[in-house]
Amino acid sequence: MTASEDREILELLKQGEAAGFKALFDKYYKQLCMQATLLLPDEADAEDLVQDVFVKFWHERKFDAINESLGSYLGVSIRNAALNILKVKSRYTEKEKGYTNLLSSSVQVNHMELAEITTAINDALNELPQQCRQIFELVYVDGKKYQEAADTFDVSINTVKTQLKRAFTKLRTSLKNYSSFVGILSPVFIYLLSNK
Repeated sequence: MTASEDREILELLKQGEAAGFKALFDKYYKQLCMQATLLLPDEADAEDLVQDVFVKFWHERKFDAINESLGSYLGVSIRNAALNILKVKSRYTEKEKGYTNLLSSSVQVNHMELAEITTAINDALNELPQQCRQIFELVYVDGKKYQEAADTFDVSINTVKTQLKRAFTKLRTSLKNYSSFVGILSPVFIYLLSNK
């Protein structure tokens, strides 16, 4: 994911080209779904949230004001929208308070914390059952579609979805001590996964 790709996508979006929206969606949808799924307890709510953010981004021409990377902007949008959903549903727990506090402070993640988080992520992934981990990595690290994962493991798409839901549930539990970093570190999380 390069800055030049983001600039090309931004140019297409500013010209009103639907191809720009498709490129944006293809590039960021899975990553944002993963981030939203880590923030929200319900996978369907997470997917709806990501779709809503994309629609709002397009219809309200949010891209006209972007001076940073698209990924950062969309990641912050997902995090903020997820926090709003959690507040509305009266599930304002310590986890969400941690996100709110994190938003209002300028926390810097140092190298020791990053190493600790990297170890925790790798440990959490290694705790997953083999097929569950393989499906998770195939979809979210290798960027394969659900159908491709289903074909690879000779299972149904529903089995792939079930395995992914189990993976997110276990990862959320295993990484609960790092919940305040998930929104900020989702690009780092993706990077760590892709460099296993």
